[in-house]
Amino acid sequence: MPKTLVTGANGFVAAHIIDRLIAEGHTVTGSVRDPAKGEEILDVHLDWQGKLDFVTIADYTVPGTWDAAFKDNDFDFVVHTAAPLLDDPRLSDFEKDFLIPSVNG
Repeated sequence: MPKTLVTGANGFVAAHIIDRLIAEGHTVTGSVRDPAKGEEILDVHLDWQGKLDFVTIADYTVPGTWDAAFKDNDFDFVVHTAAPLLDDPRLSDFEKDFLIPSVNG
């Protein structure tokens, strides 16, 4: 059974990807910024219990922030759907606030 990491697991696109991966027999680990977000996902998708777990990555742009997740898991695939939050009005520089964090994250 393949093991897949889906970043930004509580996002709209990620939910559809996770649903498809689980249907195809994958075990999925989703990254979330806050553990409560992972619990919310499982509360909505009861059928994902036991097929989806989570790693908490508070800031994707911090060097080394993913090290523990990859040390503790043997992922076959990574689907990167995480993106910087768009609801912060202080984030106005596209390259600095969105592009670079998306690519580096």
